[in-house]
Amino acid sequence: MTNLHLEAPVQRGEFAEARRDGHRVSKRCRRRAPLHATLACAALALAALALPRVADAARAFQRLDPRLSAALVTGAEPLPVWVEFVDKGEAGVGDLQRRLDAAERALTAGARARRIRAGLHPLVDYLDLPIEPSYLATLAAAGYQPYGASRWLNACCVRTSGPALASLASLDCVRLVSPAQRARVRRPEPILPAPEPEYLLSRPAGATAASGTPGFYGQTYTQVQRLNVPAVHDSGYIGAGVLVAVFDEGFNYYDKHEATRDLDVGNRTRDFVRGGSVVQDTVGFQGGSHGTNTLSVLAGDAPGIYVGPAYGARFALARTEDQGSEKPVEMVNWLNAAEWADSLGADVISSSLGYFDFPDSAGGAFGLTFAMLDGHTTIITRAAEIAAAKGIIVVNSAGNSGPNPGTLDAPADADGDSVLAIGAVDSLGVLSNTAGAYFSSRGPTADGRIKPDLCAQGYRVLIASAGGSTNAYFRASGTSFSCPLVAGLAACLISARPNLPPIAIIRGLKLTANRAAHPDNNYGWGVPDGMAVLGWTADTLGVPVGAVPYLALRGENPVHEGALLRFGMPLGSAVADGRVDVYDISGRRVRALWRGTLVPGLPVQVWWDGADARGHARDSGLYFASLEAGGHRAVIRLATIR
Repeated sequence: MTNLHLEAPVQRGEFAEARRDGHRVSKRCRRRAPLHATLACAALALAALALPRVADAARAFQRLDPRLSAALVTGAEPLPVWVEFVDKGEAGVGDLQRRLDAAERALTAGARARRIRAGLHPLVDYLDLPIEPSYLATLAAAGYQPYGASRWLNACCVRTSGPALASLASLDCVRLVSPAQRARVRRPEPILPAPEPEYLLSRPAGATAASGTPGFYGQTYTQVQRLNVPAVHDSGYIGAGVLVAVFDEGFNYYDKHEATRDLDVGNRTRDFVRGGSVVQDTVGFQGGSHGTNTLSVLAGDAPGIYVGPAYGARFALARTEDQGSEKPVEMVNWLNAAEWADSLGADVISSSLGYFDFPDSAGGAFGLTFAMLDGHTTIITRAAEIAAAKGIIVVNSAGNSGPNPGTLDAPADADGDSVLAIGAVDSLGVLSNTAGAYFSSRGPTADGRIKPDLCAQGYRVLIASAGGSTNAYFRASGTSFSCPLVAGLAACLISARPNLPPIAIIRGLKLTANRAAHPDNNYGWGVPDGMAVLGWTADTLGVPVGAVPYLALRGENPVHEGALLRFGMPLGSAVADGRVDVYDISGRRVRALWRGTLVPGLPVQVWWDGADARGHARDSGLYFASLEAGGHRAVIRLATIR
C-alpha cells in the first residue's frame, strides 16, 4: 500500500518541501525572502496588533502556511482553511494505548472483518482515533465554526481571515493552518451526438430467468458481458455479503425505480451536503439524479429487463456533491463519506466524481494543478489512499477530459494498488481520439505513472432514469458509468474470494485484463475479465497469487457456435509449460486443445469448435475447459447449445 503522511499539502512544483521542528517550510520562500517572507512578516505584524502577546505572534508565524500571507491583512475576504491539531489529546503512552484499545473495540463487525482480510496489524492506528473534543470546543469558544472535520487528517475546516487567522494559528491546540484546496467537479457527462429520449423497457415474452444467460440481463447483457460478468454470476457470485458504498450527487427515486428499488440499502444513507440521512429530494434540491444512474449500472436488479454486476450486494449511499454549486467543501464531503464508509465496514467505494481546477475570485490561487496529481497531495486523493489502506477497494472514474494526455481528475491519480481509476471504451472495447469514448481522461500522472488502471464500457451505457417513472431508461456516456461496472465486478470477486486481501483482487483485475502485457496511458491494463480473475485466484490460499494461471471464456455462455478461450500466466510468475483440455460432465477428455509454453504477461487464445478429437460434433450439454500450468489448474464451465 501507499505510504501515507498527515502533513498539510503543498503544491508540488511551486513549493519544495523541507522540515523544521516538525513543520513544513518552503525552500522557495527562503530563497525569495525579499518577496514572500517580507510580505508574510508584514502581514503578520499587522495581524499581531490583535494578539495579546508577542509570543502569540511568533507562534502564529510558525504555524501558518506561507500561502496565507495575503489573507492576514485586515479586511481580507474570508477563505476556507484547514486547521490541523497537535495531537489527539492523549496524555502519555498509557493513555494512547487505552484510546487505541477503545477504538478497536468500537469497530463494527464489518469493519473488523474487512481489516482482518486486508492483513492489517494492528487493526487500528492513530488515524482511527477521533479528534479531541476539547480542541473543537476551544475553536468554538474562540468564535471559529468548523464546517468539516476529519479524524484521518486530525483536522477541521473553518472560514476566516485577517487578525482572526493569526489568532487561530496561535491557539495551543493548533499545529498548522493551511489553505483548503479548491477544485471544480468534472462529473458532467459528454453529450451524445444525438441525445436520446427516455424510453420504457418491458420484460420480453419468454425471457429466461436463469442467471448467466442473455435473457436474464435483458438490455444490459452487452455492457456486462464485456467484463465476463454473466459467467461470474453463473459461477454463483453476485456480490452477496459485500457492502458497496456509492458516492454521488444524489439518488432521486432510487427506491421507486424497478431497477434499484429492491436493492439492500436499509438505513445506510447519508447526506454530507445538507446533513441528515435523506439522499433523495425531488423538489428542492439541485440535481439528484446522477447517483441513481450510477447505482443502476452497478447493481440494477430487474431480471429479464436490466441487471448490473453486483445486484446481490448491500449498499450504502452517500450524497457528497451539490450539482447547483461548486465549493471546496465538496472534497471535504468526500473525505467525510470515506470515513463513514470505513466505519460501516464497506468493502468497495464506487465514486463517479472527480475534481480539478476551481477558478474563483482569488484567481484560483488554491486550486488544484497538474503538478499536484502525483498520487499523494490533494485532500481527496489522500482520503482515497487512507481508505485503501484500511482495506477498502476504491474505484473511481478517471474523468471526462480526454483525449489529451495528463487529463486525470483527483482522486484517480492515487497509486493503482490503492485506487482503481476507470477509463471508458465503447461497446466493442475500443477507445478513439475522435469518436465514441474519446472523452475518457488519459494519463500519465504528474509523477509519470500509467493511468487509467482499467477500462469498461462508458459510451452509450444504458442507465435507469431518475425522473420519476418506475421503468424508464436512457443511454448516456462518461467514465461515470464505466466506473460502477468495474466496482460491481470487484464486489462479485470479493464475494467469490472472501479471504483474499483487496490488493490481490486489484492485482488480479489488472494482470488478467486484456492489455496487461502492454499497459498504456489510454487503456491502462485494459478491460478486465471476471472469470480470468477467478481462475487466477482459484485454490491459491497460502500460494503466491502471481503464480496462478488464468483461463477465461471470451464470448457468450451458453456456447452456440464455439468457444474462444483465453489463458496465460500473469506478470510476476515464472515461465511454465501448460495444457488446455475439454472434458465432459463424466470427467472424460473430449479434446486436447493446446500444448505449449506460457510466457508471463503474454496471453494465448484457442478456439474450440464443439467437436471431439475425431472431429465429431458433440451434443448439447455441460463441459469443462481445464488449464494446467505451473503446478496449478484453472477450470471453467461451458454450457453448449446446438
